Formats: sequence, structure tokens, C-alpha cells
Amino acid sequence: MKARIRDNGRIDRSTPMPLYFQIAEHLRHYMITQKMSQGDLLTTDEHVQAEFGVSRATARKAIDELVDEGLVERVTGKGTFVTEPRLQVPLPAMLSFTEEILRRGMRPSSRIVSVGWVPASERVAHVLSLDATARALRLERIRYADSEPILQTVDILPEWLGIGPEEDFSGSLYELMESHGIRLAECQNLIEAAATDRYLSGLLLVKRGFPILALQRTTYDTKGRPVLYEEAACRGDMYSYAIRLARQRRNTSSTPYQPQKGKRGRQD
Repeated sequence: MKARIRDNGRIDRSTPMPLYFQIAEHLRHYMITQKMSQGDLLTTDEHVQAEFGVSRATARKAIDELVDEGLVERVTGKGTFVTEPRLQVPLPAMLSFTEEILRRGMRPSSRIVSVGWVPASERVAHVLSLDATARALRLERIRYADSEPILQTVDILPEWLGIGPEEDFSGSLYELMESHGIRLAECQNLIEAAATDRYLSGLLLVKRGFPILALQRTTYDTKGRPVLYEEAACRGDMYSYAIRLARQRRNTSSTPYQPQKGKRGRQD
């Protein structure tokens, strides 16, 4: 049985807000108010098309929004079903793990595996612009969301920051760094698909070969100095990254495409 989604809500065709976005908002609201859980049938493309009086493409794009967020999944020939939501990190937002978890309404916590001074490896020295003889602080933690292990992180900090093993690393590392006067500005991420080995499987409580997102992140301060290098293993069933890209017009000029102002095209 398909749900009657609109209730008393309506889409407004007179605003610049795209119709698919408005419909996606109605769908989210319906899922929350009806307290839908994993496995519940939400709707179909055809039902959304008829319910809101929009084209099939608009209906599909609205549902795609929820699919991209990890809130629902399509089952061919049956419809769209509620799924267990993944922790989704919107890029290019620069958030700490603690901030990511809190934004999802979950409770973050950490377990320290090890912390101490180590000689900077060749890779770390290169990434953090350190001398070959320098040492760095290595911090390994397991991060939890509502008591569920969700990722393993190894953070490397240069000694000149003034942060040592005696610090409290149970919370946000970004907040700790900022409390030491380090003004964070941006980070560069490399994300790859990988699988757990025996060590990671034991830490994340999953089977060996379990899919993960392998993250390498270098964080810079407002002066452009690298102040943190991180490697993280994120459980693939509970973690995702989302990024929205804008298509650029193909031409011989190097000037980026800029949308025209003062004109409103079709929303549907």
C-alpha cells in the first residue's frame, strides 16, 4: 500500500526553489512524522508523479535526492524502501568526526588505541613539511556513533604545534587544536575503496575483507601550513561522502561557467 505523502503540504510553483527539491522535503518530512523504519515502503516514481502533478523525470529526481543521502533504496519492480541511513558527510564541508556525528543527532565517543611520539616517516615528513629528523605525535583511535564502531583513525601532528600525549583526546581533535590557537582553514581529501585486513576487522568488529572507505586527509591552517595528517578507515555500510558538482560549459576559454542572472527557466 503506497502512502499518501502530501498530507496538507503543497509544492509552490511560483518560487525559484526546484520542484524536485520541494518534493524531496515532503518525503523526508513524511518519513519522520510517520516514524518509518528500515524496510518500509515509501513510494514509487509513478506515485510521486501522480501525487504532486509533476513529470516522471522530476519525480525520479526527487527520490534520487533521498537515495543519494542513503535514506532510501530502489528495488526494481517494487518501489522505494526506507533503509538504514549512513553517516553522510557533505563535501566540501570541513567537519571533525564529532561534528559529523552530532549533526546526525547521534552520540559520538572515542577509544584511544595508542598515542605517543614517533619519528616522522618519509611520507609524513613530506606531507607535513618536516625535517627528516623530526618527530611527530601519532594518535590512533576508534570512533563510535551511538556506541557502534564506525571508523578507525590515525592522526599525525607535528611537534611544533605544542600538543603532546598528555592531552585529552576523547573529543574533537579540531577543537583541541583550535584551543591551542591553531586556526584551521581547509583540508585536502583522498578517498578510495578498500577492504579490512585482520587488524582493522578486529577494531571495527567486522569480518575480514569488509568494504571500507580509506581516507587520507591533510589539514592546513590559515597561513597555509600543513598541521595535521590523517588516515582513516570508515565502515562502508555506515559511512558515505556526498558532493554536488556543477556542469561547466565547454568552450575554448578558461573562464568558469557562470549561471545567467535575472532569468528563470522551467523548474519541472
